[in-house]
Amino acid sequence: MPFSPERTSLIKARIQEQLESGKLNDWEETFLKEMEARFAAYGGRTRLSGPQYRKLGILLKLPSEKKSQSDGASARPARERFQSDTKKNYAEPSSRSSSAIAPAFSKPNARRRRRSSNPIKAYYGVKRDIRRAMRKILIPVFLIMGLFGFFGSLSSQEGQSVQSTAHQVQPRASTSQVKDARAVTLYVTGSSVNQRSGPSTGNSVMGALTKGTSVRKIGTQGGWTQIASPLGTGWMSSRYLSSQTPTRLTKAKRGGRIVRANEIRVIDGDTVSISGERANVRLVGFNTPETYKPSCNAERVAGQRAKTRLGNLLRSANVIEFKGVACSCRPGTHGTKNCNFGRQCGSLYVDGTDVGNILISETLAERYVCGQTSCPRRQANWCR
Repeated sequence: MPFSPERTSLIKARIQEQLESGKLNDWEETFLKEMEARFAAYGGRTRLSGPQYRKLGILLKLPSEKKSQSDGASARPARERFQSDTKKNYAEPSSRSSSAIAPAFSKPNARRRRRSSNPIKAYYGVKRDIRRAMRKILIPVFLIMGLFGFFGSLSSQEGQSVQSTAHQVQPRASTSQVKDARAVTLYVTGSSVNQRSGPSTGNSVMGALTKGTSVRKIGTQGGWTQIASPLGTGWMSSRYLSSQTPTRLTKAKRGGRIVRANEIRVIDGDTVSISGERANVRLVGFNTPETYKPSCNAERVAGQRAKTRLGNLLRSANVIEFKGVACSCRPGTHGTKNCNFGRQCGSLYVDGTDVGNILISETLAERYVCGQTSCPRRQANWCR
């Protein structure tokens, strides 16, 4: 990029002025010092790239080549060609000023980068394009394969779970050889009959069902019947089951009144709310672990078991009888907060059996009998 002597002198002078002004940042100062060294070494034969020349023009506020020519500056033909290529990057100076005024340099238009004719650069450019194309293709492929693998692992885990469940259930089915039977309803004939997890007395007890409880027959093996009851699916001795509907009691046998299970709300193992009664009822004769403010977590768990068991007894009963009794409080305090926290007292019977006796027999409650005006200190320690 050759420069005329006048242009070279102007650039050198402007560089010196800017370096002495002290208004440049570090980068601009370094750039102008480099340009100063070039022009000092090569003079008008100094070669600059387009961006370098534009930046130099902005920093030095150089007039355009056209203005220099109108002032009598002679430019070489190569300089004129450069002016024609870069004339869009410079603004014409104001005609009202007699001195050279810096043009308004505009941002050069972004030009599309041309591929280099260098064969090495062209080779690596092709390789770069191939890598980009492969990424565009392989990334979706890997994502799809990952999704297939994820769902495949889920299905395989589900299959393994089903197989493991089948292996766990299969031995019992093979040993028990349960006979297929139509789903029929049977009734418990014993007063309190154990339901077990398997068809023998060696299996664990799931709970006890009271007389008249209805169950669904699933199958049989020997002298045992597989049933579905409020306790879940289990086994019971066939001699305590009958297909005959028990005779329902139509009159209360204990001097109380007959209530339905849906009229009773279980609060905890020894307290219920009965429709038609003015307050909650504290069941007498037994005491269960606390669930409201337990002394420990073990008491809370035991209290929840007693509450659940009481609910099952009520739902499976054929006849429920409620009998109210006087609370063991001081005279004149009945029906107030000073007597049993304002609760009533009474007993619940399912198919003729006191629910307290059932819970005590299953170690879900302790026997707790009060006197006429007071109750003894509770002895059970559910936290042991």
